[in-house]
Amino acid sequence: MITLEGTLEHIIYRNAQNGYSVMELSDENGSVIIVGNLPELSPGDLVRVEGNFVTHPSYGEQLQVERCTLTAPTTVRAIERYLASGIIKGIGPMLASRIVSRFQEDSLRILEEDPQALSKVPGISLSGARKMSAQALEKRELRSALIYMDGLGIPLSLASRIYERYGNTLYSVLQANPYQLIDDLTHVGFRIADEIARTSGLAPDSEFRIRSGLHYAMMQALEGGHIFLPLATLLEYSEKLLDLPEGPILREIDALHLDKRFKVQDVAGVPAVYLSSYYFMEAASAAKLRELDQTFSLKEADVEADLARLDGEATLQLEETQREAVKTAVMRGVTVITGGPGTGKTTIISAMLRYFEAKEMTVSLAAPTGRAAKRITETTGRPAQTIHRLLEYMGAPEGDDRDSTGLLRFTRNESYPLESDVVIVDEVSMVDLPLLYALLRALIPGTRLILVGDVNQLPSVGPGNVLKDILRSGVFASIALTHIFRQDETSDIVINAHRMIEGGLIDTARSSRDFMFIRRQNPETIRDVVVKLVRDKLPDYVGAPFSEIQVISPTRRGPLGVESLNPLLQEALNPPAEGRKERRFAGGLFRQGDKVMQIKNNYQKEWTAGSRRGTGVFNGDIGVIEDIRFFTEEVVILFDEERRAVYQFAEMNELELAYAVTVHKAQGSEYPAVVIPLKNVPRPLVTRPLIYTAVTRARRCVCLVGDPVLFQQMVDNNTEQRRYSSLHLRLQEL
Repeated sequence: MITLEGTLEHIIYRNAQNGYSVMELSDENGSVIIVGNLPELSPGDLVRVEGNFVTHPSYGEQLQVERCTLTAPTTVRAIERYLASGIIKGIGPMLASRIVSRFQEDSLRILEEDPQALSKVPGISLSGARKMSAQALEKRELRSALIYMDGLGIPLSLASRIYERYGNTLYSVLQANPYQLIDDLTHVGFRIADEIARTSGLAPDSEFRIRSGLHYAMMQALEGGHIFLPLATLLEYSEKLLDLPEGPILREIDALHLDKRFKVQDVAGVPAVYLSSYYFMEAASAAKLRELDQTFSLKEADVEADLARLDGEATLQLEETQREAVKTAVMRGVTVITGGPGTGKTTIISAMLRYFEAKEMTVSLAAPTGRAAKRITETTGRPAQTIHRLLEYMGAPEGDDRDSTGLLRFTRNESYPLESDVVIVDEVSMVDLPLLYALLRALIPGTRLILVGDVNQLPSVGPGNVLKDILRSGVFASIALTHIFRQDETSDIVINAHRMIEGGLIDTARSSRDFMFIRRQNPETIRDVVVKLVRDKLPDYVGAPFSEIQVISPTRRGPLGVESLNPLLQEALNPPAEGRKERRFAGGLFRQGDKVMQIKNNYQKEWTAGSRRGTGVFNGDIGVIEDIRFFTEEVVILFDEERRAVYQFAEMNELELAYAVTVHKAQGSEYPAVVIPLKNVPRPLVTRPLIYTAVTRARRCVCLVGDPVLFQQMVDNNTEQRRYSSLHLRLQEL
């Protein structure tokens, strides 16, 4: 680790979103370029940086900063350089020289505290001296605060934000309740606040500490998909986290329950703890579903006659189970239809659309993601949209898309419900509890809600177990499709997917035209095979460009994770070339022609498609970098070969390379061909839902490359990590 101390001369580049900066630092030996996630600094600031030199292929040697500290000038020369930098308005190199010549090491004290003496320097009036003194005093307070926080181990980037938020009241905040930072500042979690509290000397059994630790434990539970935690589980986790006995933790759980921030209630006879907002969200969702579940006063014979007439007009006729599913959806307020690939879910959706449109009823088609919505549009010929778009998502200041209770903000709700007679939602396995609740708030009794999904896929990324809980409750009409209706019944993708559902043995040694397993054990060899398949073999085989062939990895990290595979595939599929622009951002190197994915919903992002204009780029949308404009600091992305969006350099953290994606990111999408590397998968990910979801993303061909034993272990393991949710119990209680 190298330590340098010097004056900040020039800010070359700064990403306001994440703080990634390129700056020039000078000392008595010359200047050096420093890079890293740095705080907001000004030219003239004196800093101490620690890091290691790295060599950038385009920009040469740079110091990659690990730690940055603001310091005060102490020597006469350092003081003069500090003042000459222009950090105090009105003081330039000549005036700085006069001040230092007159006051020497005492120059900063005079500047900050004695305007009368400062005005004796030629060229400085008394009024000018007072203005300079006020500026210098403000700088001193900032410098003192940052040095104080450095002593507490607070990084300069966070210290700058703390000073900006609290000013000189930061001392009382950090000494009395550092956990206040969690509520007041973004990207400050319990562990950061707890370390500050420890160095500040706060008592380990402080009420603030225990309450903050409990809230952190519950937020971690939500990230794990849980709606509640058994009291015993919460206690066990909190005791380890806080290193405290059970007594004081139980005391604060009771207090949080009385404050209505927690809800403590028995679930199936076991004491459980909820965040209050999620308890009421789950209860309200159950009540709304039961309210919607009406039986419409229609004669079954009339419905069957209408279906028979529509059947005769259609090119595809419904089989008995499919007709039963459509009839149920017509006669009931809430209907759930589940099935794997090739079981006719799309046919049923199309038939329902024909029926309701014939009755002049308005139908809304929706899905959790943009790519899933696009797929419904392609298969039904009817416009579909994301649930967020259907509910008219509202933008929020500073990127906070939730209200004070953690709920998403939408225009459509009880006060402004949807006008649709029928709402059909596909890919319901991806819907979490907050999104379900938002949808239900916008529906009025009399609206038909039809939920379609594959119960064997991965559950939602967000909290809850919506589809499985609704089925588990047993209170709604549900139709499970098991027979394969796809015209090409010899598809091994479809056949093997259904074998996976049953936990059967998959013959990986048998060669198939659309389901291939290439046995390899060495990760380096697997990587080479993946590249050759995508670049050389599969495009001609499936009749699609390599940009449409998707690598899907079970993991983000490791030699076969997406973080390793993406740069490798970028180099193979879109290598550097003369005239091909590229630029490195905090998220890595991006090059003109790269395949990229949007990784967060951005409903305000404007796009154009010919003469059409619109807003909204969604999590999972895949596009290609069309241009990088260095002068205006913009990147042009073409999504779905038609929508063109312009990103500022500072917005590039919303994108990542998409030659390889995780299974969760691929969920809801279909590709002509899919390549899945399988080796060294972490034990928690060796599950049937994960490999089933990955395989069923392929439309014409899936190639698995790796260890067949690991593949069968995943097929055999249908034990998902348990999610603590109680929607099914709430439904049964009602």
